[in-house]
Formats: sequence, C-alpha cells, structure tokens
Amino acid sequence: MVRLWLTRRWIIGTIAAILFAVACFYLGRWQWSRYEDKQVKVTAIASNYDAPPVPLLTALPGASLSPQRQWTHVTLNGTYVQDADLFVRNRTQDATVGFQVLTPVRAEDGTTLLVDRGWVPNAPEAETIPPVDPPPTGSVALTGWLRTGEPSLGRDLPPPQLASISIDEARAQLPEVGTADVYLVLGSQSPPAVKGPHPLSLLPRPVEDLGPHQAYAIQWWITMPGGLVFVIWAIRREFLQTSPERPVPTKPAGPARPKKVRIWDEEDY
Repeated sequence: MVRLWLTRRWIIGTIAAILFAVACFYLGRWQWSRYEDKQVKVTAIASNYDAPPVPLLTALPGASLSPQRQWTHVTLNGTYVQDADLFVRNRTQDATVGFQVLTPVRAEDGTTLLVDRGWVPNAPEAETIPPVDPPPTGSVALTGWLRTGEPSLGRDLPPPQLASISIDEARAQLPEVGTADVYLVLGSQSPPAVKGPHPLSLLPRPVEDLGPHQAYAIQWWITMPGGLVFVIWAIRREFLQTSPERPVPTKPAGPARPKKVRIWDEEDY
C-alpha cells in the first residue's frame, strides 16, 4: 500500500489534500478574526450604550476612539451649523432605502463635530435629495453615542451626498468639520427640533449579534483533514482491488447429526 501511495498520481493527490488543509486553516482563522471583531463590537455596545452619558471631552481625550470605546454615551452643548446637511446614501431602515443626515455642530469648546441626526427615506427619484426638517437654531444640548468614522468607498458623488460616513470626505465638503475621526449618533436634543413636514427618524439601537463566523471557523477547521482522509480511503480501495485475491478459510465440516424421529413420523411406518 505504501508503494501505491508513492506513485506520481497519489503524491500529487496527497499534495493537493495538504494544500486543501492549509486553505481550510487560514479560512478558519479569517472567520475567527471576524468573530473576534464582532465580539469586541457587541461587548462595547453592551458596556457603553446604556451607560450614563459623560461630557464629550471626558470621553474623547484624543482624536480617535478605540474599539472598546465605541458607542460611548456622551453629552455636549453647541450650535448646529444651518444649511450644512450632508446625505449618506444607501442606508436601510425597516427594509426601506434612504439617507442618513449628517449636520455639523459647533461645540462650546470650539470643536466642530458631525452629528448623525437620523434617517429619511429616498425621494421618488434616486438622484434627488429628499427634503428634511432643519435642526434647531441657537444653543442646544445634545445626547448621543460616539462612533468612529467609516472608511471611504472611493465614490465621486455630487454634493451634498456621501457614499459613507467618511470624516475626510465630509471635511472636503465642509472644511469646518474637526480633525477627530469620530461623529455623534443623535439620541436626544434640547430644545427638540420643530416638527415639520419632513421629520427625521432617530437611528435604532444597534444589533447585538455575533453572526455565524465562529461556527464557520469551526467548520473550516473540522474540514481540514477531509482531503487526506479521502486520499487514504481511495488508496486503500485501489490496493484491495488490485491485490491478488486470498483464499477465504472455510470451517471444517463436523460429523452429520442424526435426524430426529418425531412421533408422527413413526406412525407412518
């Protein structure tokens, strides 16, 4: 059987099975890393979303936000920049596609921060920006959650549209936006916005779901030896088919047992 395994055909099959196992290992690691990222996000939501709000400067001492500090509940006082809305397209809420509306706020400490004021459905024509109610005027107290800006998708859209909540792309349209790579998801504001014909819907609580990545990782790792198992099974099957047949030992026959005479058989004589 070893000689059969060392033939060119089965050496190539074994190498392919090893490569398959290596691929399964790295695919499992990739799924596991995605599971760990989801675990950090879910833990951050569970720890920070319902926590008492803290002042913005306390929660954000630097220009960035660590993964563990995502969804930190904060408060700040400032003034909305009027007529400066940005529209982030292709945002779904309750199975309906629309826009998230970003508006800069000048905080009392001089920082300008983007605030995600909520969601509005698409206009009848996809190219048209839907009308939205303006933010409150004057000083306003905001409560919400800090998020890191999203990566740029590299799409060239006409202002005031954005393909993602990229702080750099938003700053290109609104130079007054600060350098911190964060924005605020609005929870409440005082005084509230005056309800007009085109109100915004506040974003719902984020989904705390780990997804199937852990199960996928385990499945990939369990599949790793499958190729080698198949090769061994196929080699053994071929070996048994090509090897000379061996005589099957038979059990020696014993003495014949006498036939038992039954009562009704005796009556026939």
